[in-house]
Amino acid sequence: MTLLQPLLRTIKAPSLLLVSFLFATACATAPARPPVRIGTGEPRVEPVTGEHGSATAETGLPGIGEGENESTVRGDGGLTPAFMAGREIKRAAVLLPFSHPNAQVRAEAESMLAGIELALFEYAGDDFLIIPMDTAGKQSVAEARVDEAIQDKADVILGPLFGTNVKAIRERALQKKIPVIGFSNDRSAAGGGAYLASIPPEEEVSRMVKYAASKGVRSYVFLGPDTAYGRQVETALRADAFMNGGTVLTSAFYDPDSGASAEARSVSSVLKTELARNSRAKIGVFIPERGVKLLSVAPLLPYNGVDLGRVMLMGTSEWDDSSIWREPTLSGALYARTDPDNLAAFTDTYNRIYGRKPTDLAAEAYDAAALTVRLAAEDNLRYNGVTNPDGFVGVNGLFRFRLDGTTERGLAVMQIGPEGAQVVEHGISQFPSGPS
Repeated sequence: MTLLQPLLRTIKAPSLLLVSFLFATACATAPARPPVRIGTGEPRVEPVTGEHGSATAETGLPGIGEGENESTVRGDGGLTPAFMAGREIKRAAVLLPFSHPNAQVRAEAESMLAGIELALFEYAGDDFLIIPMDTAGKQSVAEARVDEAIQDKADVILGPLFGTNVKAIRERALQKKIPVIGFSNDRSAAGGGAYLASIPPEEEVSRMVKYAASKGVRSYVFLGPDTAYGRQVETALRADAFMNGGTVLTSAFYDPDSGASAEARSVSSVLKTELARNSRAKIGVFIPERGVKLLSVAPLLPYNGVDLGRVMLMGTSEWDDSSIWREPTLSGALYARTDPDNLAAFTDTYNRIYGRKPTDLAAEAYDAAALTVRLAAEDNLRYNGVTNPDGFVGVNGLFRFRLDGTTERGLAVMQIGPEGAQVVEHGISQFPSGPS
């Protein structure tokens, strides 16, 4: 049984209290104002004991499930375990869809909560409390949960997962000046006191276009699914191409439930014409697809006579999948993702403790929790603390929240080759000075 299982058995209760027992660490600040390091993914390994349980020698994690029925008091008017009475504590409400009807979503929520646990057990002191609350993925339930979080005197809200739920709670939280750090990649859910810790496709597209432009690419074509995600990527591609002095020659959207032969022929015709017109041109081809579908779409370009030696195949983190890397068409292709060097320790620790690999969102939840603990230790759990222009460094690398609630990331560029995917350009280690 994993450590998480006994924890989740009580998730249907009005609230579930988790308290970490490790002292918060500080980070020195150099004159150049580097980003604040908030997490490494490596929980402490020394034995730790506390007044409400013990920690294992291997992980430093308190026994999960201990004290779940602990009586509470209202001390400062907020939810407080009896043994924390008299302390000045900080509270984070965690709103996730633990009882969602879709098993994959439930598993994602559990993995995210596990990521939050790891961050808390690594960094938080004995004055920090998290209160997991089940939204079931429903807007009406999320609205009820934010009211409970306000009553419990939450200082910050981590979640929800879905954009509609973030939109449903952000105004209520803003009225009480409670920052919301959500996990949706729907940019329209950002703002109004809500910040999105997710890695939106727009950030990945921006990273790829900047890299391509640095290699002399000025023209792009788009070949992707006619879905909300595909349209989101294509819109971003047009905007970023323009910002970097380039242009999108053509876009073709195919039905995601059928083949892409006709669309690939159309794109290939434009590519061949442009390459013939300009013998020195190199064109970026963006294909925001994944898995088996990508393996059927990408080869259509050489099949239709496109010279891949003069084309830069580009994708998103959907390409970070070893099952597609042996496809010859994708040899030399490039995509954006978080820097794997930063993520390695977290992945190893999570796998060792929980017996499975973390989801991408588990790492995002870890960083959100680590950021929350850091700001709480500085008594800066406020909007200006969340939007620190210097940014933060976590297991997903460098990031900062813009004033509009979206996230700016220091992503790496990966290239697919015979030995798998390798970093060809690391993400930036520091943001330019000035507001985000």
